[in-house]
Amino acid sequence: MKKVLFFLAIFIFFGNVGLVSAISATEPSAEAALPDSVAHILIEASTGRVLSEANADERLAPASLTKIMLLLLAAEEINAGRLSFDALVTVSSHASKMDGSVIWLEQGESMSVADLVKSVVISSANDAAVALAEHISGSEEEFVKLMNRKAYVLGMSETNFVNAAGYDHPDHYTTAKDAATMSRALMRDENYELFSDYMLTRLCSVRAGTDREAQLLNTNKLITYYNGIEGIKTGTTDNAGHCLAAAATRDDMRLISVVMGCKDEADRVNRTEALLDYGFGNYELYRGFGKDLEPFENLSVAGGVQRELKLAQIRDDSGIVIQKGRAGDIDYRIYLPEKVTAPIARNQPVGTVTATLDGKVVHESYITAEHTVHELTLFRVFAFLIRAFLC
Repeated sequence: MKKVLFFLAIFIFFGNVGLVSAISATEPSAEAALPDSVAHILIEASTGRVLSEANADERLAPASLTKIMLLLLAAEEINAGRLSFDALVTVSSHASKMDGSVIWLEQGESMSVADLVKSVVISSANDAAVALAEHISGSEEEFVKLMNRKAYVLGMSETNFVNAAGYDHPDHYTTAKDAATMSRALMRDENYELFSDYMLTRLCSVRAGTDREAQLLNTNKLITYYNGIEGIKTGTTDNAGHCLAAAATRDDMRLISVVMGCKDEADRVNRTEALLDYGFGNYELYRGFGKDLEPFENLSVAGGVQRELKLAQIRDDSGIVIQKGRAGDIDYRIYLPEKVTAPIARNQPVGTVTATLDGKVVHESYITAEHTVHELTLFRVFAFLIRAFLC
């Protein structure tokens, strides 16, 4: 029996060594830093590439990560000119009855959109969230419909909202992947710039200088020390546990992480920090796509006014997420036909350039026509002859 156990142990040991070697030979893994089954995801914002995930499609209670959608819709209203930071909101009876994290809004009280937004972003005030939702759509119920429509448009197929604040409900859920999707939308420049100051504010207040002044404390502790941190939102309820969606940028690369179901505040902060460190430590956003390619030769044109087509050089700076230090290993594959048939429009795609790394496609871009080539029709032949005769 001892011999059997001995050989079994040897088999398991060397089997695991082989597994570790196989993993290290491909891409680095974040799982060592996040060993438990808590849902998480890490993406690069400009491309949406997933760098690490676990249980990312599991439906979970989102707590105040819900307010990311609230802020996204508020940003769209502001950018469209339908909502102003200076507008005054009259608080309803319904909004004043919210509990949990609140700024103690009273029925009939007036507060600016700016102060409501600030209260939502910094201290996750539930009464401010509902008051803002009602102001935008007339009622929380109508605003929730707007939230679910936006979720559908964004492709958040495993998400359903029941309220605007994030209270626990069996039918109120999202996933780490969907939460990253709406976080990515919120972090677009035109949206993020509206809230960036608030997201990085640790402590401030509303109703300052009055006997009803309310202190706002940002519970995202990463904003006090993490290099490149930009936001986004914390969330905590009994069912959701401790959640955190975070964004940070270094060296022109923005990462978005989401952790859900953490056991306490320290856990969500540590997990988020580990994910972001993993991303910044192992990946880069390479913007040199196609810069070393030789100029393309002209293409032959069949049936055209001109016999050759000039090709536009690749100008694609959208970026490729690659492992750090691997830019020199990128291979380019060019596809161009031997000839094209007129008519050809300027900027029309006529071929592709594909970048591969370790045999995997990491980026693809079109080769386009630099100018228009009209079809050589009988009418154009006569036109040329007449023009030649008159000249």
